[in-house]
Amino acid sequence: MAYNNIKIEFYEKVALIRFINTDKLNPLNIETSQELSLALDKLKTDQKIRAIIITGSGRSFSAGGDIKGMLKSIEDGTPDKYMDNLTKEIYGITIQLRKYPKPIIAAVNGFSIGAGMNLALSCDLIIASEEAKFAESFSKLGLIPGALGTHLLINQISWQKAAEFCFLGKMISPNELLKLGLINKVVPAEDLEKEALKLANELANGPTLAYARTKKLFLEALTTSFEEHLEKERQEQVLSALTQDYKIGVKAINQKEKPKFIGK
Repeated sequence: MAYNNIKIEFYEKVALIRFINTDKLNPLNIETSQELSLALDKLKTDQKIRAIIITGSGRSFSAGGDIKGMLKSIEDGTPDKYMDNLTKEIYGITIQLRKYPKPIIAAVNGFSIGAGMNLALSCDLIIASEEAKFAESFSKLGLIPGALGTHLLINQISWQKAAEFCFLGKMISPNELLKLGLINKVVPAEDLEKEALKLANELANGPTLAYARTKKLFLEALTTSFEEHLEKERQEQVLSALTQDYKIGVKAINQKEKPKFIGK
C-alpha cells in the first residue's frame, strides 16, 4: 500500500514510522490513523523487526485531531457522526499501541498536542527533543481529554496535576514531563533520532518476548485484583522459563557473557 501521511524507514531490526503531513503539522485524521494502524499490523508480523520508533517531521510530532475536519462537520450538521468516526480510528491506535507485542518508542520532535500527546503517552518509551511542546489542549475545543487521555494521565500522575493539564490545556515543556516521569529523556533536537535509534537497537537486541509479556501484565494490573494479578504474573513467569531467550540469558550470565537474545 502507498501511504500518503506516513513513511516507514528500516534500520536492520528497527522500523521507524514517520508522519509526513507537515503542511498540517501531522494531524491524526481518519486517513492517517488508518495508515498508522495498517503499518503497525504489517510490522507486527515482520520477524526481522523487533522494535519500532514513531516520530514526526517538520515542526510537529502530531498536532492532534483534524480541526478543519471538525469545523466542516459542524457546518454540515454532523459533528457527532464525524467525532464518532474519528475517535474510533484514533482510539483504535492507542489501544493497539498499548497491546502491541514489540517495544515502541515515541521520538517527539516538535508539537505533540491533544491526541498527539496521548499517542506519545501510549508508547512504551518517550524521547523528546528540547524543542518539543506538549499540551492536553482538548478543553480549548470544549472536549474532554480523549485518545485515552483520562486513562493515561490519572494512572500516572496526581489528580491535581492531571486536572491542571486537562482543564487549562496550556503548553507543557518536555523537562516538566521528564520530572513527572511521563517521558524518559530530553535531548538536543539534532540528536533526537540518533538517541531514539540507539535505544531502539538496545531493545531490539533484548528479550522482546519478555517485553511483550511485561506490557500485557502492566495493562492487566490496572483492572485485576492483587491476588489474581500475582497468579497471572506467576504463570507468565513459568511460561517464560520455556523460552529460548531464558536459556540464552541464564547461560550467558553463568558464563559471564553478554546474552544474544532472539525474541523466542
